Amino acid sequence: MNERAQSQGLAGDRAIIDLMLAHIPDGVEASYNRAAYLPRRREIAQEWADMLLKDMPPAMALL
Repeated sequence: MNERAQSQGLAGDRAIIDLMLAHIPDGVEASYNRAAYLPRRREIAQEWADMLLKDMPPAMALL
């Protein structure tokens, strides 16, 4: 996702991706910032899921 962010000119997403991977600094403030950028974190997670499932058959076809 970092490579994708860079190629799309979204270098600021790198810090958000680090938060998603729980690469957060120690301390009380970091604990309170876990919800920071939550809307963008959801979008990045959805983009990742879409990439993973791109060539997969529909779920109903797997039954």
